[in-house]
Amino acid sequence: MITQERIIPRPLSADALAAIGSTAEVCDILRAWGRPDLAARIAWFASDEDLDDDECPVTLDSARDFLVLFGAIDADAKLELACSPEGWISAEWYFDDARIATIHLWDSGRAMFAARRADGRFTDFGIGSEYADLPTIMANMVAAGILKWYQHNRKAENSRLATA
Repeated sequence: MITQERIIPRPLSADALAAIGSTAEVCDILRAWGRPDLAARIAWFASDEDLDDDECPVTLDSARDFLVLFGAIDADAKLELACSPEGWISAEWYFDDARIATIHLWDSGRAMFAARRADGRFTDFGIGSEYADLPTIMANMVAAGILKWYQHNRKAENSRLATA
């Protein structure tokens, strides 16, 4: 189990991500990164409380993918999390100027994504699809000026995914 006293680098390396064996460890990392609110939300998603018969708790793969996403990028926006009935996390950033960025994670390391500009129109990322892998999504969101690389993420300037 990871403790808050231990320094957890952000973003995590691919080996560190692969070593995560439970959603409780994901929550420990988020608390160590100073986000107990996100940890509490994911812990709620992982619990069996308030699930209907056709729903499942958050999957470990989706929680790991959220760490990839949250560890590598940042935004000056309110971040809200939701969980689909299949156990996949959705992250939405709400900006003061009415912009919204949404990423719906899947277990396969791919996601659906969209962003609404301040004028209410959707951002055209020019890649011909609203589905992509996380490195592509993050790079496009950063290139469009919606999200930014996490400030201590030195490799992001020269890499599409600093956790690789």
